Amino acid sequence: MTALAAQHPGKTLLLQEFDLLHALGNGFVAGPASERFRGRANIGVIAYEDTLFDAAVLERARSYDRLVVHSDYNRRLLADQGITNVGVALQGIDPSEIGPMPGSGRFGDRFVVFSGGKLEFRKAQDVVLTAFRIFQQRHPEALLVTAWHNAWPALSQGIAESPLIEAPPEIGSDGRLKITDWALRHGVPADAFVDLGFLGRGQIAPILADCHAAVFPNRCEGATNLVAMEAMGCGVPVILSANTGHLDLIRPDPTTPDNCWALTRQAPTSNPKGKRTDWMESSVEEVVEHLEAIHRDRAEAKARADRALALIQGERTWRKFAESFVAACAV
Repeated sequence: MTALAAQHPGKTLLLQEFDLLHALGNGFVAGPASERFRGRANIGVIAYEDTLFDAAVLERARSYDRLVVHSDYNRRLLADQGITNVGVALQGIDPSEIGPMPGSGRFGDRFVVFSGGKLEFRKAQDVVLTAFRIFQQRHPEALLVTAWHNAWPALSQGIAESPLIEAPPEIGSDGRLKITDWALRHGVPADAFVDLGFLGRGQIAPILADCHAAVFPNRCEGATNLVAMEAMGCGVPVILSANTGHLDLIRPDPTTPDNCWALTRQAPTSNPKGKRTDWMESSVEEVVEHLEAIHRDRAEAKARADRALALIQGERTWRKFAESFVAACAV
């Protein structure tokens, strides 16, 4: 495709024999390569958190024969705009690399709380840090293990919007976030915090095997949160904010018992220019309460984690995603 585009500079190329997939970003903006091609049918694929639907955004969204999104949240927002040519394909995990395994004991007898996702206001690491500090004061054996590094560190500075923290993490001379310094500056003891840096695919399951809880109080997810699904797919008890894309993970069948600890005390966050429709603030106190419940009742924690594991292994694999994606693309 790149070679073909280079042969015809400045032209939009029509490929009438093919239906084309277009990867879209916030605002339904196509990448440079995608802008150069149109197909027999044109299908936009997107997970978005910026919910501003002005005239230009709507024009771009409506220029596709079909849209495929990765959460019911994204589908519903489009339906509110009168856009109904939308399919949903929920993302998943690879069972060959994500699954329960024996712990290594690397953290000794600590009660290990995991939090993952690139550090930014949307992912709410400020809520995790605040809640863990309270929990650790009650349980000195608690250890917070994080995978928070952001490949675009400047984006992390937006977390300064939170009233829960004094300042965002500093960016070191190597271009990496000073995560540990940031945690210690906000009251987490040095011996209660481990920064994992950037994790390779093969490191995720072994690390999660040594964790007792995973916390995701995210303010918004355009899809269903891959890191949360990895934790669930490794059999870790999970705390999830009950908003946006997370709702596709939280007890999807209301007739069955809970498969996680849902953060249901949700309050609207700021919504500048309509860019954050349904973004929500989780309660720090409720995060602490759920950590206490997992710490106190390990049998119930395992029961919920087992139900989450069954969901991920049965309905949230990449094979299931591929099947649903093909169906969702039908024009």
